[in-house]
Amino acid sequence: MPTDVGSKPDSAVLLGLDSSLLRSLIAVVETGSFVGGARIVHRTPSAISMQMKRLEAQVGQPVFAHQGRSVVLTPAGEVLLTYARRVLGIADEAIMRFNRQSQKSTVRLGMTDEYAIAFLPSVLASFAAAHPLVEIQVTCRSSIVLSDMIDDGELDVALVTANSTGRAGPPAGGIFRDRLVWAAAPQGTAHLRRPLPIAVGPPSCMWRKAAVDALDAAGISYRLACTSENYAGQLAPVLAELAVAPLPCSALPSGVTSLGPKDGLPAVGYFEIALRRSHQASDELTCAVIDHVGAYFQTRLPV
Repeated sequence: MPTDVGSKPDSAVLLGLDSSLLRSLIAVVETGSFVGGARIVHRTPSAISMQMKRLEAQVGQPVFAHQGRSVVLTPAGEVLLTYARRVLGIADEAIMRFNRQSQKSTVRLGMTDEYAIAFLPSVLASFAAAHPLVEIQVTCRSSIVLSDMIDDGELDVALVTANSTGRAGPPAGGIFRDRLVWAAAPQGTAHLRRPLPIAVGPPSCMWRKAAVDALDAAGISYRLACTSENYAGQLAPVLAELAVAPLPCSALPSGVTSLGPKDGLPAVGYFEIALRRSHQASDELTCAVIDHVGAYFQTRLPV
């Protein structure tokens, strides 16, 4: 039996309504007639009339009342119209969102070799779980080169070394603070030799400067046993027991140990990791990458 026309349609009934009926309802209301509504939804007036009868049968109440050649909403129809607009608005929003996610996009992510070893697998895993169709293009270069690429719009996001400091504690301006240590072979004796053989980055490398400054302050003589722009080049002489290298504690692989004051080598200090974004990058995807990288570093304990 029909319920009182002034009452709201039952929510369970609303959830089962065909969206095409709701779209036709809105079209009829906006044009003021079945003929006008039919033109909007590309149906015949008789088809619209049948749809509205089905709609009234589903909600159990009259939706339209005739007023001359026009149709007007009943009180129940006014309530149903409000729900129809809300339901279709949410449905359209969901379709647009999933259509965007189904379109393959690309994010250009930069970081140093060391950060790629230490952080990239976890960052990629969390991001890919949320954005499975997004392609990640990873570029591994020095922090200086990466910063230039960000400025030139060649990268969207980059993890770079921001500054070095002798203090521990939370980062001052970056997203994470890591500790530099002397990487060495577990049973090696390179750290006992004088001058101390060290494997370092190019002259522009902050870690090289921090290590050399620490050695000079401690009065320890040294020689450059190897200079390399990448992580693998610095690590090779360490594994060969030919040198020690100033590297991030978080990036040390298995089979490499860290040395410090207890081993006769000076503390090198700490450095910060900063997240830089390009002003030319896509806002939506760039923000998603930043959110995932930030969430990852929030779970890491300081070293």
